Amino acid sequence: MTMDEKKLRELVGQQNPFKVPEGYFEDFNERLLARLPQQQKARTVSLRPKLWRYAAAVVVAIGLGAALYISQSEENTTVYASQEEYYNEALDYVMVGNTEIAAYLTAAE
Repeated sequence: MTMDEKKLRELVGQQNPFKVPEGYFEDFNERLLARLPQQQKARTVSLRPKLWRYAAAVVVAIGLGAALYISQSEENTTVYASQEEYYNEALDYVMVGNTEIAAYLTAAE
């Protein structure tokens, strides 16, 4: 026990200073319910319109994604008539000239 608790015990004693009025809990439920606001009728909200919107958005997103994927894959596909044509385009892409290739091949030997 702390000092404050000891002082309180000396002043009040060991008895409980709080008392409940007679019959307080007998009609407690009725008094509590009387103080509560009247209950309103519950209403139901349909989720179907919202679900249709979300489903439509998902379908549109999938359609756009598929269209973009297909257009990208067709755009990036190049068919070469010969292997030489492929090498020429690759060399043009890396901007390597014939002199650099010749220098590289002679240095490798």
